[in-house]
Amino acid sequence: MGLRRKRYLYLASLLIGLSFVMGCAGHDHQHGDEPLPPPVYADAETAQAMKEGNRLFKERRWWRDAGEQYQIAIQAFPTMPEAHYNLGLALKKQGLHKDARVHFTRALELEPHNPVYRNAPSFRRYEEVTSEPKPESDSHGHSH
Repeated sequence: MGLRRKRYLYLASLLIGLSFVMGCAGHDHQHGDEPLPPPVYADAETAQAMKEGNRLFKERRWWRDAGEQYQIAIQAFPTMPEAHYNLGLALKKQGLHKDARVHFTRALELEPHNPVYRNAPSFRRYEEVTSEPKPESDSHGHSH
């Protein structure tokens, strides 16, 4: 293999590696069980309810009051997964695990490929899920 080809392969590998690193660095990853901000498509009233809920959740740790704000957002925009996820967090903090799971499940139904929703507290057992679930095979060796 010539020197020119080796340099080309090295440079190509370096660029691919950097693109993966930069791709991950550009996303706003959630760490811990923090509520999500309102999405950019939320109207002003819904966004305000989400922001107030987040303030109550983070600064005051008033889980019930935060949950009420997230419920206002859900009433205005029932298909907003962020509001369902945040309400799930607030309910979990109150010890209402069954109710929390309902909202974590709804967020996941609305955005099934979102890793934040797939790793919601009610779904965790041992570690975060980092890949899509594999299809199960039936007794005949076929996957469904």
